[in-house]
Formats: sequence, structure tokens, C-alpha cells
Amino acid sequence: MKKTLFALLALATVSTAAADSLGLRTNYNRVFVENASGNFTFGVEYAYDIDSESVVRAGIDLDPDVFGSGVFGLGGDVAYLRNFDGVGDANYNVYYGASLGLEVATASSEGARITIFGLTPAGVVGTRYFLTPEFGLSAEVNVGPTFAFGLASVGSESASVSNSAFGAGVRFGINYRF
Repeated sequence: MKKTLFALLALATVSTAAADSLGLRTNYNRVFVENASGNFTFGVEYAYDIDSESVVRAGIDLDPDVFGSGVFGLGGDVAYLRNFDGVGDANYNVYYGASLGLEVATASSEGARITIFGLTPAGVVGTRYFLTPEFGLSAEVNVGPTFAFGLASVGSESASVSNSAFGAGVRFGINYRF
């Protein structure tokens, strides 16, 4: 038992030692199609410094609009971000990059089931402001297309549909740097 605890402690130490930051985030995204409304999500993110100018970030988000409605929505993204040269200092920086997001939502009611998958490549521009050397706030804007694929079934009948649309979003976060 002792060896297992020490192994888990060592693994946790190694896995977080190389991390740039761990944070909480909230997002608002809107796809520009008729009768579409935007949605809020909340999640966590982990960012890893590649070098002093660039970072890889991965995050996962849950859509709170789905609680109690019989719908489950989950999404996430991976992003490569790079600081603008000559902009910023030790207290703040401005960055740009690209992300690739994947979302899934599923619901069922009275024998009918629908599942929707979304793939969202996006361009990203944002800023980070550090309140202390460890704690920071971030804000960013992302724009890009969303490719959606839906599957529906009722009893033995099924159908599929696909669509794409342009969208945009904003993201705010609070991060702790290691």
C-alpha cells in the first residue's frame, strides 16, 4: 500500500512539474445560423509551455444548460498559442493561435434518441494578465467554422444529417501557474 501511495505521489509530482498552468474557464459560443442561440459552457484547462513564447493548451467543458433536461453536452479543445513578439511584459501578454474543438450532445425521450457531434477549428486571439506571478486572468476571442453531424433514431427508423456554419466565441479564465 505504501509503495502504491508513493508511486501515485511521484506520478502526480512529475505530471504537474512540467505544467505551465491549470485553470477554470467559461465560454460563450454562437453559431451564425437562423434561429440559433449561443450557449455558455464551464470547464477546466491545462497548459504546457513549449518554450518561452508558445504553449499547448487542452481543455474540457460541460454545458450547464443541459442539467435536468435529459440532454448531455460535453466538449473540449486543443490549442497551440504563441505570444505576439514585442507585446507584453512580465505582467501581461497578448497571444494568437489555432484550436481544434470537438463537441458531443445526446438526448433521448419516449423512444427517440438524437446525438450531435461538432468539429470546430478556430483562430484565437487573447491576452493574459498576471495578478501575481502564479495567478492570472485570461480573455480571448475565437472565430471559425463548425461542422456538425447528427444521428437520430426512433424505434427501428434512423436518419443522419450534416451541416456547417461560421461561429465566434469568447472565453474568460483564471489560471494558476506552476
